[in-house]
Amino acid sequence: MLDLVRKEPEPGTTGLGDLSPQERRLLKLLAEGHQNKTAAVELGISIHTVGFHLRSIYGKLHVHTRAEAVARALRDRLI
Repeated sequence: MLDLVRKEPEPGTTGLGDLSPQERRLLKLLAEGHQNKTAAVELGISIHTVGFHLRSIYGKLHVHTRAEAVARALRDRLI
């Protein structure tokens, strides 16, 4: 059942190149331990925009959590 819910990316389509510069900066801040509120302050954006970027990052990296996104970025040397 979980196989039907969790859609794995096709080989060679990681989405890493699709991240915008702002999404990469946010991912780096998250890897440094920032929460949404402090990341928003650092980037000069609203906390709602942080949430928007996070959802976009999750979709592009094919992950479901902040920890998975950071782990994926570190593993693939994205940040």
